[in-house]
Amino acid sequence: MNRGMNSSEMQKNNRTLVFKTLLENESMTRTKLASEIGLQKATITNIINEFLEMGIIAIDGDLASGRRGENIRLKLDGIYIMSIAITRKDYQIGVFSLSGVQIQHVRYQFAMEEDFRIVIGRLKENALALVEKLGKKKIAGVCLAVPGPYIRKESIGNDMFQVSEFEQLSQIDIRTELEAALGLAVMIKHDAKLSAYAEWRNLKEAQEDKNVSLVVIRSRGFGIGAGIIINGKIVEGQLGIAGEVGHMGINYNKKRSRNEREGTFEYGAGTESAIRYMQEQLYAYPDSLLHENSTYMEIAKAYQAGDPLAVYAIEKMAWMLGFGIANLIYFINPDCVILGPDYPNSNAFLDKVRQVIKDLVHPPISDRVMIRYSALDEDSFLLGGYYYTLERLYKENLILEIIRQTMD
Repeated sequence: MNRGMNSSEMQKNNRTLVFKTLLENESMTRTKLASEIGLQKATITNIINEFLEMGIIAIDGDLASGRRGENIRLKLDGIYIMSIAITRKDYQIGVFSLSGVQIQHVRYQFAMEEDFRIVIGRLKENALALVEKLGKKKIAGVCLAVPGPYIRKESIGNDMFQVSEFEQLSQIDIRTELEAALGLAVMIKHDAKLSAYAEWRNLKEAQEDKNVSLVVIRSRGFGIGAGIIINGKIVEGQLGIAGEVGHMGINYNKKRSRNEREGTFEYGAGTESAIRYMQEQLYAYPDSLLHENSTYMEIAKAYQAGDPLAVYAIEKMAWMLGFGIANLIYFINPDCVILGPDYPNSNAFLDKVRQVIKDLVHPPISDRVMIRYSALDEDSFLLGGYYYTLERLYKENLILEIIRQTMD
């Protein structure tokens, strides 16, 4: 028995552990379960019998207890996790089955000039419509992903948002409003942290070695955010703002203060920096198809086509990105650094970033860090919200209690 854990707590913990192991595997025998978890086979059998009474498992093969070939699998129809994400340009709502399949998705794009109160009102309407469609009792948890810096409530008494050029978010108690609208508790987390957690849960190396550490770098516009996972845990920091690497100073020839972004990592390597680099050299490349008002997406597309001005702008951004990552490698010493889908998906771009890192980081270190693109889509923070909610329910031993409530 774990020190400090009474018999009742131990039983809850064992049930949760069996449930989690079954959910992460398509099917398992009792013998395999006992071996995987480290519990006695009799304990496994008692828990399986309890799950049978709840109606949440099916047994394929011979029903005789412990027979070789008997496979146990969960059947969890009609239990869901809702994951919501809000950015400077849109909000998204994803509904996942408990096994991790996204079954509903809503996205609404808005302009920064729009009345943010109206945007939040629409978000609440969309989320409530899904809750009513599925049934409130069927929602096991709700997670909200927000941009940063976000300082979590328990650290300071109130949630605090300090998102550059997104002051509207700071003027609304979005968690409280969502909870009131849905009648459900809402967990809130920085979107880059959730993206990193989704990456870690899907990283092959992490499944083989839970001590694998990674950094995920995303840039949705001018900002840069990072999620850091060490030993399978999201790195939070005292106020929950660990990973705000975009505010890291990397060029002290430029201005650097709380209100001036010049000289910061995000100013130099955020995706919108490519626009500034393009504009700085616009007249040096008269044959380029780009113009003063070209967007980042247009520059990225021109880069793929070999436009020389676009190549200049994107490669300069790649150099600054590699410079910042080199610093992070010395700070964190990760196994893997993953670039989000915001950056150009190009071998040439990735090679440029890798070369800068190789030039700046000692070979015995740089050779042992994997630099690659995300294998997930742009909505990885929604998937991260699903994983994070599920993990919280495991940690607090609430998952089975919630499942019972959905069946009442």
